[in-house]
Amino acid sequence: MSRRYPRFCHLCGTPLALVGRYLIYPNGLVICPACEGTAPRCQRCGLPGRHLEQVGGALLCPTCRAQVAFCACCGRALLQAAYVIGDSPLRYCQRCLEERPRCDVCQAPLNEQGRLLPGRHGASRRCAACWAEAVHSPDEAAPLYQRIFLLLPQEPGLTLPALPRLHLCERALLQELHQQRQNSLQPGEEGVVGDPHLLGIFLQQGREQDIYIEHYLPRDLFQAVVAHELAHAWQAWQGLEGLPLMVGEGFAEWTAYHVLQALGEERMARRLLRRRDLYGQGLQRFLTLEQQQGRAAVLAAARGSLPL
Repeated sequence: MSRRYPRFCHLCGTPLALVGRYLIYPNGLVICPACEGTAPRCQRCGLPGRHLEQVGGALLCPTCRAQVAFCACCGRALLQAAYVIGDSPLRYCQRCLEERPRCDVCQAPLNEQGRLLPGRHGASRRCAACWAEAVHSPDEAAPLYQRIFLLLPQEPGLTLPALPRLHLCERALLQELHQQRQNSLQPGEEGVVGDPHLLGIFLQQGREQDIYIEHYLPRDLFQAVVAHELAHAWQAWQGLEGLPLMVGEGFAEWTAYHVLQALGEERMARRLLRRRDLYGQGLQRFLTLEQQQGRAAVLAAARGSLPL
């Protein structure tokens, strides 16, 4: 069988017999010396071409254009390193991560579609994705809040005699209320110091109960915080004070985990499982106890009558 040789340059069509020399790239592209020296090259694969497209700040061939990822913030083509945040499928460039302000909720860098929300204690920042899913007002929050309150007796099995008052507020107020509670603790009582995940807080004065939650949280995160704080309300109705933080916060996370599952919020439930702080450790202990001994043992441990 005779060997077949290329006859024309794939870029300019010049008969190769006229030039005598040619180059063959690994993908089978055949070009003459003139095109090798003058044709523009794809900035991703480095191959020369005549039908390249300028997109995302880069010159790309059709193959690379279909394969390359783009920064979800600035839109530039990610030709080298690409960065992800948490379990989000979105990718970002290093420049945006280093130079742009970040969303207060998910830590994604903000682009023009993000929001800076003025407040008395400073601006809140929300990326476009978190803003699109945000609970924007008390009118939106109220039915979600009521739904979780009514769900608790069935899943995971907690009954509250009354629904605490709900307040949406700035993160700065949450920090202030948290600090006031820390200052009011008696010697020997425990508190979460400098909690970086502080998105809600439960407070009780006498028989008056209030829950404060940061405003403009995405719906799934808002529901997780509601369930967590209502678990603390249940603990208060049970007269449970002075429990170790692993027990108090771990049980609240266990409650939130089961509520999220009942609501079909699987992605947020998986996020709780990935936490490695005291909250996440407590959740894992309660889930292990539930698997081994059932929910009655979980409630006993939550009351402090069974070692966790």
